[in-house]
Amino acid sequence: MSEYVFGIDTGATKSHLALFNTEGILVDFGYWGPLNHELFPGSYAQFRDEFGKFVMRYLSKNGISINQIAYSVHGIAGVDTKSQHETISNIIAKTGFNKFTLVNDAFLGVPAGIPSGIGICALNGTGSTLAGITKEGKMLQIGGVGYVSDDRGGGARMGRRVISIVYSELFRRGRATSMTPVLLEKLGITSKFDFVDRVYEKIDDGSFNIGTTQKLLFEAVMANDEVAKELLMEIAVSYANGISGIIEDLKFNQENEINIVFAGSVFVKGEHPIMIDAIKEKVNLDNPGCRINYKLLDVPPVAGAVNWALNTLYGKGVFYEKVCSQLRDM
Repeated sequence: MSEYVFGIDTGATKSHLALFNTEGILVDFGYWGPLNHELFPGSYAQFRDEFGKFVMRYLSKNGISINQIAYSVHGIAGVDTKSQHETISNIIAKTGFNKFTLVNDAFLGVPAGIPSGIGICALNGTGSTLAGITKEGKMLQIGGVGYVSDDRGGGARMGRRVISIVYSELFRRGRATSMTPVLLEKLGITSKFDFVDRVYEKIDDGSFNIGTTQKLLFEAVMANDEVAKELLMEIAVSYANGISGIIEDLKFNQENEINIVFAGSVFVKGEHPIMIDAIKEKVNLDNPGCRINYKLLDVPPVAGAVNWALNTLYGKGVFYEKVCSQLRDM
């Protein structure tokens, strides 16, 4: 009976599944919507149902029994605490998986971007999270827990910051920014006194997504808007300090080199290099004597789940290039 490895990456916007055989050959690649229990009205019960449908659709499609999965790795958004890990682990086990690893989705960026599976991932997508993995297997997550961690990045929070900056200019005598007239035009607002009502109306009818507003930030930076530049630098400093925190807490500074991967749509599809450049500059400055390598992730993070599963079975990096080459254009 043939055996397979299974990787899944679920987020607040979209989810991916990758099914490979144990020789590192892609069997199928699947897409799904958001799979974060924190976003579902039905919480864990709704996650259980959606997760089960997603998994079984692609196993059934390929005529594969879940008992043929030699190992699986699940990068799940919303796995931030011990209790969340325990609850979702039980859901995965009851779905039928026997041998698996469950982590927050941010950790997938490390084995997706680094053949050894050792290093740090800075994730800037819908949300904002940092994750580190050492050669001993120690792991540390920074951010991704809302107001507790005061995350500065993530498309959703960046979009909210843009809106609040515009509001401050309109009503609190805040500094002028080119983002204000652009946002007003985008929302079809001619009087500032309609601003709040129009924002909520368009959010409610689905014609306005706050997360997409972060694009205005990059456009303003490219136009040399000082307010936008300062906001982007604030976000960069927050990321850099978090990365240096992981380097210190996991003792990466005792290694010969440190590998850092930038992942997530805001980093990968960012329209201006100032944020990543600023992060690199501060991390290098705060960690003198460390040889630090940076990489912009060029494969979907679910590649990290597949690599992790194959690494568990056969050793680190054996199938890395083979897996990544098959998933690079997905």
